[in-house]
Amino acid sequence: MSTLEVGTKVKCGICGKDTEITLISERHGIPAYDLKCWHRNAICPSCGELARDKSDTVQEVIPHCEKCDGPFYDDDEDDD
Repeated sequence: MSTLEVGTKVKCGICGKDTEITLISERHGIPAYDLKCWHRNAICPSCGELARDKSDTVQEVIPHCEKCDGPFYDDDEDDD
């Protein structure tokens, strides 16, 4: 992936929309990318693509790449 800066056109790792970076911040040494579509992404350490931030807090960023890590949501219906 090319150098990412504010204003860079990207595809969101969460919603898949073509959007752009509005803010770049660092959380525990990992860059977090806030996008115009209102999602926060990070770079997948395996493939280098933008990926979902799966952290529960704004103080950290934890990348989850659907391609490398599998689906974020488990669609199994366990109604037992």
